[in-house]
Amino acid sequence: MNLLIKRILIISAFPILIALGASLFTPGPFTLEKYINTLFYFSLSIALFGLALYVVKGGFFDFFSYSFKRVAKALSRAPEIDDEISFKTNFQLSERVNVSFMKSFLYSGLLLSLITIAVAYLL
Repeated sequence: MNLLIKRILIISAFPILIALGASLFTPGPFTLEKYINTLFYFSLSIALFGLALYVVKGGFFDFFSYSFKRVAKALSRAPEIDDEISFKTNFQLSERVNVSFMKSFLYSGLLLSLITIAVAYLL
């Protein structure tokens, strides 16, 4: 099986189990509606985390991180020999995000969200 599909299934399994435990231990009787609502909250948070990784991977915050590095170096009292060379050798923030993990979180969150929406309409 493909590594991306394995990661999506593993990431999708955790909110399913956590939502089951959370709906079992909340006060009141266990209902399917309570479980679906709880699962939707967890899956939506995973989808938002994947979306945040997607935005970071797109390079939106690269300029801001570069600017903060420049200000921090300007305010520090330690002299730098090759200031511009050190800035060019640093990784960009977008390069630190793994595409495979970003896709895994985004796809599993969206998949679980769509499944919970479909099941909620069927109820």
